[in-house]
Amino acid sequence: MSFSPVIAILSAAFLICASALHAKPRTCRIVFPERPEGSPKIAYLFDGSKSQGVSLPSMNLSEVIEMPRGELAIAMLASAISDPELLPPQAPVLKIPEGVKDFYIIITPDPENKTLPIKMNLVDTGGGKLKAGETLWYNFTGHRIAAKLGSAQMTVDPQGRTISKDPMPASGYYVAQFAFQANGKGAYAPITEQSWWHDANSKHLGFIYNTGGKLPKIYFFRDFRDPEATKEEIKVVE
Repeated sequence: MSFSPVIAILSAAFLICASALHAKPRTCRIVFPERPEGSPKIAYLFDGSKSQGVSLPSMNLSEVIEMPRGELAIAMLASAISDPELLPPQAPVLKIPEGVKDFYIIITPDPENKTLPIKMNLVDTGGGKLKAGETLWYNFTGHRIAAKLGSAQMTVDPQGRTISKDPMPASGYYVAQFAFQANGKGAYAPITEQSWWHDANSKHLGFIYNTGGKLPKIYFFRDFRDPEATKEEIKVVE
């Protein structure tokens, strides 16, 4: 009797198990820029079988959150549940396609939702869509924003999004200059010029918001997941 087929099957099973053990987990982080006063600071994500508590920070990124694989619909709740039958009908829900492995959840206000006054927005950054050193910018204003970021340049249209390249080839400080074209017309006016830290090993998120004042506000988040990181993770420019 030959044991070759049995050995082959066992070897294949071992390789599958080993691959599963070393597979990169599906993760996300949450941020709630421009969180209105009175909005929740913590909530619970329900994946259809269990809930986990998460923070909804406005001044930094949340903890790294592991999520189940496969096609998923997650709900955000004010309190934990373990039974789908208890899910409130108006609970904010976010659908995550199976192929999305690495993502962010951007929270925006939704005062019309009486269950939880927020909306979850999916930002897929996996599969090379956003590389280490680059920044994904969201412009929530009616202005056109232009920036010189070290050796890189960035322009983002009103209510638009774009990705800016590394401001420098290695980690270090660089000069970040921002200007805006009011309502997308006319001459540009300066917003700020500052020295910022660039981490070549991190992905970055940038958000531009209206403040009700003269100048837009700029949020800049650094997603560096090394626990030994010492540099600040966010800058807010008033």
